[in-house]
Amino acid sequence: MVRSVQIEPLTEADVSSAVRFAVRVLRVEPGDLGEQFASDITGDLRQMFVARAGGQVVAYGRVIELAADEAGPGTPAGCYLSGVLVDPAWRRRGIATQLTQARLRWAFARTDKVFYVTGADNIASLHLHAALGFQEMKRFGSERSAAGVDVLSQLARTAYEPMLRT
Repeated sequence: MVRSVQIEPLTEADVSSAVRFAVRVLRVEPGDLGEQFASDITGDLRQMFVARAGGQVVAYGRVIELAADEAGPGTPAGCYLSGVLVDPAWRRRGIATQLTQARLRWAFARTDKVFYVTGADNIASLHLHAALGFQEMKRFGSERSAAGVDVLSQLARTAYEPMLRT
């Protein structure tokens, strides 16, 4: 069994593997996932990173520029971390953290603040982002999360830069 993963930006060669992975783990139809993922390669304001093991995608995470209110009511315009998905067989190995660090490096090359929104009941995500220095800004009602409440958090580059040196 392959024990290591490589974290890299999504390539055209990864798109079909990433779609198959998402369909299998999320139990959804492929729909326009291929087009969405391909736009993460060509878009200047978005990027997807993948974790590969044995040539297969075992996790991914996205970062995207959003307009004000696009992430939820009263959310600011800016660069948002989005959509981390790790294969259940590969969880608890630090892959989500590695993907988040790669996305933060990409985002901080373009902006001074990074945001993310998650459900108030997504404890794993809240802990992961808090460990990286994210600070909660506000909570708001949402139909997207099971809790009915989403959490908006932000991280300033100045708070994260010391972590980049370690």
